[in-house]
Amino acid sequence: MATVLLLHSALGRRPAIIGLAETIRSLGHEAVAPDLFEGAVFDGGTDGYAAAMAHLKTHGEAAASRVTQVYAALTGPVVVLGFSWGAGQAQRLAETEPGVVGALLVGGGGRYGGTWDDGGRWRPCIPLAVHHAIGDEWVDADPLAALVREAATNGSDVSDYVYPGSGHLFMDQELTAEFDAEGAELFAARVQGFLSRFA
Repeated sequence: MATVLLLHSALGRRPAIIGLAETIRSLGHEAVAPDLFEGAVFDGGTDGYAAAMAHLKTHGEAAASRVTQVYAALTGPVVVLGFSWGAGQAQRLAETEPGVVGALLVGGGGRYGGTWDDGGRWRPCIPLAVHHAIGDEWVDADPLAALVREAATNGSDVSDYVYPGSGHLFMDQELTAEFDAEGAELFAARVQGFLSRFA
């Protein structure tokens, strides 16, 4: 049995993240969903994302440090499940921490080059599942595809799930402009399937 560490997006620890953690617990897994922004939560839409990005610019380094602290307090094997900004943090842990045994990246992650390359590389045989909407403007398709290729080349079981629509956080029911009910249902089933290998 692995502990699932849920890392929220730049919109903060919204109710959808808390609800997903409860669902994961109901399946018999441990789940930890820390508030990395110390209570700051943002709505979607143009204004909400702008405010979230401004907050991240000021507080992102401290939030990333909290990710490291939360992970260090966990014991046993860990599966990381990250959303957007949190997907990048989940990828960092998967590439650097030997206790991470699997990763799900939602609306984020990727292998960047140049000044964005942190030197990380996907560890061999660590299962990876990426989830994103086909029209999501926040997802960089080429870096994400590069990460998928790298993980597969390193012997990992890789799934690249693409959903209809353009919602960045399409599984968050309270983000009405982004939410997709069918996509959210399918996402939940795929998360359950991924975690079943650690039962």
